[in-house]
This record gives sequence, C-alpha cells and structure tokens, in this order.
Amino acid sequence: MLSRRAVCVALAVAGLSATSIPRFAFGLGPADAREKLETALGDKHPAVRIAAAKALAELGDPLAVAALARRLGSETSPSVRAQMESAIKQLQRGVTSDQGGAPSAGGRHVLGPSVRYVVRLGLMRNQTGIRGDEMQGVLHDATRSRARALKDGAVVADGDSALLAQASGRRLPVITLEGSLTQLAESRITGGIQVQARVEFLVRRAQLLKGTLTGGATTFGTSPTLSDLGRRRLQDDAVDGAVQSALRGADQGLIVGGL
Repeated sequence: MLSRRAVCVALAVAGLSATSIPRFAFGLGPADAREKLETALGDKHPAVRIAAAKALAELGDPLAVAALARRLGSETSPSVRAQMESAIKQLQRGVTSDQGGAPSAGGRHVLGPSVRYVVRLGLMRNQTGIRGDEMQGVLHDATRSRARALKDGAVVADGDSALLAQASGRRLPVITLEGSLTQLAESRITGGIQVQARVEFLVRRAQLLKGTLTGGATTFGTSPTLSDLGRRRLQDDAVDGAVQSALRGADQGLIVGGL
C-alpha cells in the first residue's frame, strides 16, 4: 500500500498541468518544482516515480534530462523505465508552444507569429574539467531552457531544417549562441558548502561575432559534507543560475545583434 506521502506526491505530480505544478503542488517556482519532482524519481513506489517522470515532461524544463537519465540507469521497473524514456524524448524535442512554436496538424512544429528572431545553440564547452561531457550537456540543457524564456524568440535545434527554412522564408534573424563554462568551483563556508559557476556566450550571426554575454551564480549546501548526488545537484543548479544570469534581459540585445 502507498504511504500517505507517496499518495500525495503521486496525485500532485500526475493530476496537475505543467502550469499548475509549481503553483499548487508545491507552492514553488519552476526550478524548485523540478527539484522536488527529481527527488520523487527516487521514491520507493513505482507509481510515484511514473507520475514524477510524467510531470517533469509536462513541466518542460530540459534540465530534468540529466536527473531522468541518472535514474534510468538504475531503474528496474519496465513501466517506470518506459515513462522516463518518454519524458527524456519529450524534453529533448525542439520548439514548443510556450516559446513561440505551435504544433501543426501533422504534429510538427511551426514558428509562431510573434517570433521575431531564432536562437540556434552552437558548440557548448566545459573548460573546467569537472564531469567532462556530462557537464557540457548540463550547460547545453540549461541554455536551451533559459533561452526559451527570451521574449519574442524561438529556440531551434541545429538539425531542424524545417524550422530554419521557416525562419529564412520569413527573413527572421538566426542568432547562434556558443557557450563556455569557465568556472565551477566548490568551497567550504560556515555551516556548509558553496559552488560557484561562471559562463560566457559568444553571440554570432552568419559566423560574425555580434557580442558576448557573461553570467555567474552561487549555490549553497547546508551540510558540511555532500553526497555525490547532492554535489551534482549543486553544480547543476549553479550552472543553470549562471546561464539565467547571462541571458537575463538579453532579448533586445539579440534582436539588435541579429539586424
């Protein structure tokens, strides 16, 4: 039998829409809701893990891909694995309706009428040597997630020729963001541990450098020791915060840079 806590989590994550999850299920912002749902992926009850994976897909934050992939590696339930794999695929798809794209009758996405420019993600580099390609993927997912919040823009995958053709037909500027994680440092503070991250983006159009964007963020752990999972979460959140810092208010600059 499911515990009361497990039932509450399952009902919360399975029964609410993406926009409702942060507001009603947890009373938190999207990033905090994602963290709660990621924690629920490790619940002992398969029904809760399935509901959490489904809710993460509906929440639409690509940063959840890393947590889903980690849990997928140790998941033993076929039904939970199937839901996690489905969630990963959904989160890895391109433009969604909440950032300027809209699904056509055939299920493919089109650029919405409000889109004024297109963001294409270029090469993402991890210059810190910490977690190698995995952290490079975290930077990529954080950039895609935060770029989706840019006003009047749409994020397009490099291989999505249909959406790029639409942008060309409408003469929309296509801006390429090339990112670098330049710092990821852990240090001890009174009562806990902090992780600092810094990122830098090169803004290009047609290979021409139009400018740079930089940002930084610090996350804190309230325990003097960290598990491997706890350390990874602090690192992931620090990178996400640094990307958010770099892209905050960048929409007008990207529009101007694309002209």
